[in-house]
Parts: sequence; structure tokens; C-alpha cells
Amino acid sequence: MNPLDEALLLTLGADLAAVHPATTRALAWCTLQGVPPDTLARIELPLVEALNNAIEHGCARSPSGRPRLLLRVLPEAVEAEISDPGRFVPPPDWIELPLDPLAEGGRGGFIINSSTDSWDHANSPAGHTLTLRWHSRPLAGRGLLAAAESETSLDRLTADLANSFETLLGLTHFAGLLATSATFAQLLDKVQERLRSMVVHDHLVIRFIEENLLVLHPVGDAAPIPARLPLDRATSEGACALDRRPLVGHRDTFPPGDPLAACADKLCLMPVEFGGQTLGTLAVTRPASAPAFTGGEVELLQAVADFIGIARATENLWQERTKRLGLEQEIQVAANIQRSLLPAAFPVGTRWHIHGACRPAREVGGDYFDVVALPDGGALLLIADVMGKGVPAALLAAMLRSSLRALSAVETAPDRILTGINRQLFPDLVGLGMFITAVLVALPADPARPVFFANAGHCAPAVLRPDGSIHEAPGGDVPLGILPDTPYHAHPCPLGPRDRLFLYTDGCYELNGPDGQMLGPDRFLRLAADRLALPPSAFVAALLDPVALHLDPAAISDDRTLLVATPSS
Repeated sequence: MNPLDEALLLTLGADLAAVHPATTRALAWCTLQGVPPDTLARIELPLVEALNNAIEHGCARSPSGRPRLLLRVLPEAVEAEISDPGRFVPPPDWIELPLDPLAEGGRGGFIINSSTDSWDHANSPAGHTLTLRWHSRPLAGRGLLAAAESETSLDRLTADLANSFETLLGLTHFAGLLATSATFAQLLDKVQERLRSMVVHDHLVIRFIEENLLVLHPVGDAAPIPARLPLDRATSEGACALDRRPLVGHRDTFPPGDPLAACADKLCLMPVEFGGQTLGTLAVTRPASAPAFTGGEVELLQAVADFIGIARATENLWQERTKRLGLEQEIQVAANIQRSLLPAAFPVGTRWHIHGACRPAREVGGDYFDVVALPDGGALLLIADVMGKGVPAALLAAMLRSSLRALSAVETAPDRILTGINRQLFPDLVGLGMFITAVLVALPADPARPVFFANAGHCAPAVLRPDGSIHEAPGGDVPLGILPDTPYHAHPCPLGPRDRLFLYTDGCYELNGPDGQMLGPDRFLRLAADRLALPPSAFVAALLDPVALHLDPAAISDDRTLLVATPSS
């Protein structure tokens, strides 16, 4: 090893709960060392599997044993040694999948063999060591050494990376709070408690708009400030709510006599919004001795404010529901929430024309689509179908949206995002006996670059071409919620400059045609190809109009959703 090379050594307890933080730490360290994203994408799954095996099997006879992870980043490879106090000799079929696809175990060797470039086992009096290797592009001039030109820049890089992971973990935790809190006030108290461990602060101030006032919502460490403020720009909170933009700075930058500036030195103010409407403000304060807010902390607080906005809007709708009687009103409220989660507008200023629409068979359905604009000008397109209909399916669609938004903040590869979503939603889906089919497409900022997608048991993406031909992109994995550790895969989707990417759910073709027979996917795609000359919005509207297609509207029994993307000329 070169004298300047570094290694990461982690010692874990014999507890599976230690695997996730250890893996997160390892990936963060590899990122700082300059390991490229394509190599990082291959490291996580086999590393998790190896650590799980070391704890479950290597420590089975030695509960006090402490597995160890030694990670090295070499010039053209990444090497991980996982040691445990046990002994293991791999059987001949170790790298094969079990004959029973639903078996709980037996996949470790297959996952490790298929996701690494080489591996070997070694047994000694001290125990068992599994060494994993991944080849990588040369790392000279990248990563930690390049970032270490100054200690300040390295500290900022480390803090922002940690905050990105904290944002993802925090949002996942907050989603669980939403399901376990009996009241909205209890939910905010739990959010405040969680936030205390994530961002250094002395006061958390939450206000909601009531008529023309900003009314203080009491939490555990709220600042000694007025309970009500006029909704105007005379205060920092009023300006934040009216202008709908964050305010971050020192007390000297806020209006004279501002209540927050009177009791704090550093302030970070965020608007609390939902569905394009401002609901209130979230303020976090720090004393003079604390550092300024970092970019990562500001992003985290924005995510928390967005979560509070969703919870507040849900609470408002729920209070409205309690004023009504009967099942019909309850379903209508759920339908309003579901519609508000669908994109109200599509990204502008990109080099793609995107449009989509959803027509539920009932007031509340299980179909869902989303469009997430990426910072580089690209976009993520998601279309999904939750097994079943009604409120349970709609709630799972809302959870899917939250997972997508959280994961897309730190990852843009469609296969890794679907793998993460499955890992997050699997316990809930299994508990409900439900699953979700989905396709996630990554559109590059430049339409000339390749388009990639990952498919979780959904209808294959179709490419409609000007010459009337139809190409269905092959490749797919099992639906979300079937297996806990499914590694989803990315596939290319060849798309020409005048082609149209076409995503749909099975309800679109499960209609009877003029001959009384079910339309079916092939005939439906032909109807779509015949209407390719229409602009995206008119194209979607035409294919969702059963009368215009000479289909039987009375036969509609499933949700219908379409999502299209065409390179702009």
C-alpha cells in the first residue's frame, strides 16, 4: 500500500441494525475518495449481503463477536474485507440461485458473485474473512486528495454529503411518524424531537396562516415571541410567507424590531407550502456561538418544511372531512389528496415535451404518475399501478411518491432508485398483501444522450416512431413488494429525435372494442401510433377518450394512466 493511501476500518456489533449505518458510512467514504458512481452502484448490495452473513452466521456461535469491515480504495479497484469469528467453506452451489424463488435465504452467494469482479474466502484460527473486489476507473486526481486543497472545502463537502444522507433518512423517519401520530400536534412534537438530533438549533418556531394572521403553533423549544403576527412584510416570517422563498442570514439582515431577530443571532426561515399554497412558516434559530447554516442544512430544512406542508394539508382536509357525514365525503377527500399529488404542471425550459394524465375508475384509484425535474435539466418519469383500488391503493401511491422524491434528491439512476423504493416500502406492502408495478425512466438533459429505464413488472415502455413502427423496450424485474432485496436493473430505451416515449397502465387496453372483444395491448399501441401527429397533450386526451376510440365506456373497470415524452425540436 502506498504510504499516502487511506483505509476505512469499521467494527460492528453483532446486530443487523448496524449494517445500514456501516454501509452508509462506507459509501460516503468511497465517494470522498473519488470512486465513480457506476462503481458505487455495484458496491452497496453485495456489501450489505456480506455484512448480514457475518452477523447472522459468523457470529451465531459467538454473540459477543464483533464483525469488522476493512475498506481500501486502490488506484484501479475497491477492496473490502469482511471478517467474523466464525468459519465458512462455500458449498459448490454457493453462487447459484435457490430452486424455490420464494425461499427466504440462499441468494447471498449469487448476489455477491454477480455484483463483484472477484471474491475469495479465507479461514484462520481468528475466524473467517471474505474479500470482495470491484474494478474501477483510475482514481488519480479525484476524490479526497483533490478535495483536500483546503481544510474548509473538505469540511463543507463532508457536511453536505452527511446532510444529504440525513435528509433521506429523516424523510423516511418522518413518513413513519405520519402513520403513528394520533394528532397533528403530536406529529409536530415528534418532528421537532427528530430535528433536534439533525440540525443544531436553540429554537424551532412553526406558524400557520389563519385568516390574515400568522399563528404560533407551540412546540417544545419555541422562542419567547408573540403568539400572533400580522401577515405582512413588517416581520421576517410574514415576508417569507408572502414571498414564498427562504430567508437565511444574520439578525442584522431582518427587519428592525423583528421578533425572531430579538431572540436569536442566526436564522433560517422556510415557507410551509402544499399544492402551490402557502400554509405557514418554519423557523430555526441559532445563538452567536453556533456556525452559520450550511447548504446541506438549508436543503434539509426545506425538505422538513415540505413534509410539514403535506401533513398540514392532510390535517386541514381531514378536519373538513369530519364536518361531513357519510362514506362518499370521506372518499372525496381522499380523492382530492390523491389528485393534489399528481403533477399539476410539467417541467418547462427543458429539451423535452412531457405530458401525462390519470383517469381513476373510482373516486380514488391506485394508478399514479410523477415527473421529477433534475438539477441538470433532465427529468425522472414514473408510472405505477398499485394492486387494488380505493383508499388503500391511494395511500400506497402517496407513499411511493414520498419515497421517489426523497431518493431522487441523492440518486438519479432509475435502477438504484427502484431498488431503494422497494427496500423502503416492502414491509408495508407485505403487511397489506399488496404490490406495485412501476416503470421509472431517466431522461437526460440532452435528448441526444441515451435514455435508461428500470421496470418493476409493469407494461413495457413503448417507442412510437414517425414511420408507424412500434418498439417495446424489453427488460424487467418483479413488482415492488414481492422480494425484499430485489436488485433492479437499468435498460437502454432507443429514442430517436422524432420518436415519442409512451408509458401506460393496463387499464388503458382492458376495454371492449367495437367487436365486443377486449382491446388488448397490441391494438391499443396501434391506436396510439395512428395518433402520433397530435401534440403530447392532445395525444394523451385522445387516448383516454373511450368514445373517440369507439370503445365501450361502460366497460371501464380499472384506472387508466398515460405519460409521454418527446424530444423538443
